[in-house]
Parts: sequence; structure tokens; C-alpha cells
Amino acid sequence: MEEFFVIRKRKIDKSWNLSDLHEPNNAFDYCEQMLDIPEEYIVEAGMSSEGLEITIIDANEDDDWYMQLQRSA
Repeated sequence: MEEFFVIRKRKIDKSWNLSDLHEPNNAFDYCEQMLDIPEEYIVEAGMSSEGLEITIIDANEDDDWYMQLQRSA
């Protein structure tokens, strides 16, 4: 099952340049490095006017990274 999350711009780690996250590879890197989302769960990641939009698939709600993602979104 796919799930959609938005990390608001104000919640994105300040060590990352927001304009860099418009590049798909950088958005994926942020998801993996800062949010600890394993790459096999990421369907899509990219910036919008709302923030970093992330679509994941087949997540286990008990995983630490998933709980962190829910708190961040």
C-alpha cells in the first residue's frame, strides 16, 4: 500500500539547501540520510510549494524510521 507524506519546509534540516531538494536524487538522499527511510520503500520524493513530498510503499508501522516520518510530517 502506498502512503503519502509532506515534510513542511520549516521542518527540513537546515544543513540542507531547499533549492537542492528540487533535484530528485537529492530528495531521495535526504529521505535516506536524514529520515532513515530505506531506499526500497521510497516510491517518489520531490519538493513542491508545500515541502518535501514523499511516497512510500509497504511500510511496517513499527519500524523506527516510519514512526519518525509520521512525527515529521
